[in-house]
Amino acid sequence: MRKTLFSKDWYLSAPGTNGRIHIDLPNDYSVTQPRDPKAPGGGRNGFFVGGIGFYTKFFTPEEGKHHILDIDGAYACSEYVLNHDWLAKHPHGYTPFLLDLTDHLRHGITNKLEITTNDMQPSTRWYSGAGIYRDVFMWTGGDVRIEPWDAFITTPTVTDTSAEVCVAYTVSADRDTTVTLRAEVRNAKGKAVAKQVISLDAVTGKNDLTLTLTVQKPHRWDMDDPYLYTLYTAIEENGELLDDSENTFGIRTMTVDAEHGFRLNGKTRKLRGGCIHHDHGVLGAACFPAAEERKLRLLKEAGFNALRIAHNPPSLTLLELCDRMGIIVMDEAFDMWNRPKTMQDYHLFFGEWWAKDIESMVKRDRNHPCVLTYSIGNEISERDGNSDGISWARRLVAEVRRYDDTRFITSGIQYPWNNPTPGDPADYSKDFMERFPKNSWEMRTEKYMAELDVPGYNYQYSKYESDHALYPDRVMWGSETHTLRFFDSWHEVSRLPYVLGDFTWTAYDNLGEAGAGRFLWARDGFIPGISIAGWPWRTCYQGDLDLCGYRRPQAYFREAIWLGNKEPRIFTTHPEHVGEGFSDTGWHFFDVHETWTFDDKYLGKPVKVETYTDADEIEWILNGASLGRSVPEKAIASMEIPYEKGEITAVAYKNGEECSRYSLHTVGKPVALRLCPESKTLAADNRDLCYLQVEIVDEHGDRVTEAKHELTCLVDGGELMGIFSGDPCNEDQYGSPHCHAFDGRALVIVRAKEPGKVTVTVGSKDLRSATATVVAK
Repeated sequence: MRKTLFSKDWYLSAPGTNGRIHIDLPNDYSVTQPRDPKAPGGGRNGFFVGGIGFYTKFFTPEEGKHHILDIDGAYACSEYVLNHDWLAKHPHGYTPFLLDLTDHLRHGITNKLEITTNDMQPSTRWYSGAGIYRDVFMWTGGDVRIEPWDAFITTPTVTDTSAEVCVAYTVSADRDTTVTLRAEVRNAKGKAVAKQVISLDAVTGKNDLTLTLTVQKPHRWDMDDPYLYTLYTAIEENGELLDDSENTFGIRTMTVDAEHGFRLNGKTRKLRGGCIHHDHGVLGAACFPAAEERKLRLLKEAGFNALRIAHNPPSLTLLELCDRMGIIVMDEAFDMWNRPKTMQDYHLFFGEWWAKDIESMVKRDRNHPCVLTYSIGNEISERDGNSDGISWARRLVAEVRRYDDTRFITSGIQYPWNNPTPGDPADYSKDFMERFPKNSWEMRTEKYMAELDVPGYNYQYSKYESDHALYPDRVMWGSETHTLRFFDSWHEVSRLPYVLGDFTWTAYDNLGEAGAGRFLWARDGFIPGISIAGWPWRTCYQGDLDLCGYRRPQAYFREAIWLGNKEPRIFTTHPEHVGEGFSDTGWHFFDVHETWTFDDKYLGKPVKVETYTDADEIEWILNGASLGRSVPEKAIASMEIPYEKGEITAVAYKNGEECSRYSLHTVGKPVALRLCPESKTLAADNRDLCYLQVEIVDEHGDRVTEAKHELTCLVDGGELMGIFSGDPCNEDQYGSPHCHAFDGRALVIVRAKEPGKVTVTVGSKDLRSATATVVAK
C-alpha cells in the first residue's frame, strides 16, 4: 500500500479556539491556551489546561482502493466517527493507530471524518499536549496488498562480501487469486542490488510468506555512516500492478554481552545517551519534522549518539530521522502498568489495551535500524513482584518477541521502593518487609531483571560492579543518571565492559515536571528534595539544552568528559553568591553563567570561575596577567579571582603543552537586537519551519547575558508560530507575539503557506530592532 499525508485541511473546535477554525496538522491546542495556576494537571503538566478537542475532515475517497487511516499520535482517548458511524477508540496518547475505513466509505461523494481527543488531566507526569499532535496518513492499496507494518525486514547474516535480507510478509487478499510478488532491494541511489520474484496462491484473508534476498558487498548502517536501503515490493496479477510498497531499512548487526558490551557491526560502542520528552517548546507537542530534526541535530552536535524516548513511543518522524542521522534509540512503551502514577493516566486502560499497544509500537518500529531495544516500562510500581508484577513482565516480554525477536528488551528500574506507610499495623508492616525487604536491591530486582535482556539502572551506577559479581552474565546500562554525578557514572560506564552506556536525565529541557531541576540559594529558601514547583514554573529545567535548544553549562561539562580535547569554556558564579550555600532537588546543575560582566560594586570581590576539561591543568589569565594554575577535579577546574573588568582567559595544558584556550570579556550595556535565521529558505507548505535566533547585544555586538527585555515579534509574508525563551519560570503567553529574553536570548519560529519573502522583525523598548528575511519556496 502507498501512504499519503492526510494532515491538510482539518477543522478544529477546542478550548481557546473561539469556535471552529481551519487548520493543518500536526496540532496541539493546549499549548496556546492561557496557563492556569489551578490547571488540573498542575505543575506536572506545566499548568497548561488542555480539554476536549473536536477535529473534522471532509474528503472524497479514491474509487476501487482499500483505505487505512494511520494516526501516528493523538493525545488522548481518541474516538473515530466516519459518516456518522462510530468506528473505534484508542486510549493511548503515544502509540500509533491503524483504522481500516474501507467498508464504511461512501464512494462518489464527500465523506466526513470526525476525531475527538481528551487529554484527561492529570494523566502524565510531564507536559502531554492535547489533540492530533503527530502526522496522519491515508494508506491506499489494491484488493491484494501488503498493509502497513506487514513487511518485517531482518538482516541475520552480514559479512563484508554479502548480507542476507529476510522479509516476512503478510499479504492481505479480498479474494482468492494467484499473483506475482516481486521484491527488490535498492541502494541509496535507487539501483536494484537484489531481486526475487515468486508466484503466490493467495486466499481470502491473511497470507504469510518469507523471502530471503542476498546483497553483495553490503554497505552497513552505522552511527558514523547511517546508510539506508529500500525494499520495494510489487504485487501483480496477469501483468497488472495491484499494489506496491516501499520500506526503508539498514543492513547491520547488533549484539550485547557481558564481555564485549554493545557491538554494532562487530565493533564495541559506548552509548552516550540522553532522555528526552516529546514537546518542542512554544510548539507544544506538535510534531513538525523540522522541529524533530533540529532537536536531534543539536543533540548530536553536543555529543549524544543515543536517545531514550521517555516514557512513550516516539513519532515516526523521529525514528526516520534517527535512521538517517545514526542515533541509537531506546523505544519505550509505558510509564505505568496497572498501578497509577497520576489518577487519570494509562493505568485505567492498561489491562485491556497493553497487548494492542505493544503490537502497534513494535510492528511500526521494527524495521528501523536505529532501534536497539524496546522498554516495557519506566519505574514500574510492580517491579518488585507486587501485584503479579513478574508475571506481567513475562507477558509483556513475550508480546514484544511475538512481533520482533531480533531486538533486546529493557526497563528502567529505580530505588526506593514501595514500603509500609508510617502508622500501619505492626503485623502488616512486618509481613510486608518479609515479602519485600526494604533495602535489598538484589532481592527486589532479581526476578524482574531476569526477564530482561538489558536491565536499566535508574540512578544506580554504584550497583553496577556489585551486581555483576552476583550475576556475571548480566548486561546493563544507566537508563537514567544525574548530571551532577556524571563524572562518576560515566567512569563506571567507561571501565566496565558489561555496562553499555548512560542516558542522562535529561538531554533537552521540556515543558511540565515544573521546576524538577531547580535550586535555591540559602537566602531564598530551602528545597527538601525532588519535588514539583509551583506557579509560574513552566519547564523541568534539567536539560543539557534549554527549551530553545541553546546549550547550558552542563552540556559542555558532559562533552568534555565524553569526547575531550574541547576548548575550556569559562563559567562563573555571580560574586553575590560566592561561598553561599544552596538547596536543590538533586536533578540540578550549578548556578553558573558564561559571563565576565558584573556591576561595579563587585570590583575587587571574588568571583568563582570554572571550566570543564580533560586537560591536566588550567592556567587563568586576567587582562594579560597570569593568576596561576588549577588542576581539574572530576573534570572541573576552578579558581576564585578578584573581579576586574576586561578579559579572563583559560589556557588548557596536556603533558606540559598548551592544547587550547578560551576567553570571556566584559560587555557593555544592551543597545540592540540581533536576529539570525538558522536557514535562508523554507518550504512554502505550511509545514516546514524556520528558526531565527534572537540576541540582545551591546554596541560591539556582544551578547548581554543578563538582559531580560520584553520582546515583540512581527512577521510579514508568513505565520509566527511563536517567540519564546529558555526561561523555565515566567508568565509569558505562548501563541502571543511577545516574550521575555533569558540569558540575553530568545527564539522565533515561522512558517509559510505561499512562496515569497518572509520578513521577521523583533523589537523592544530602548533597543534597536532587528529584521531578517527568509525565502519560502
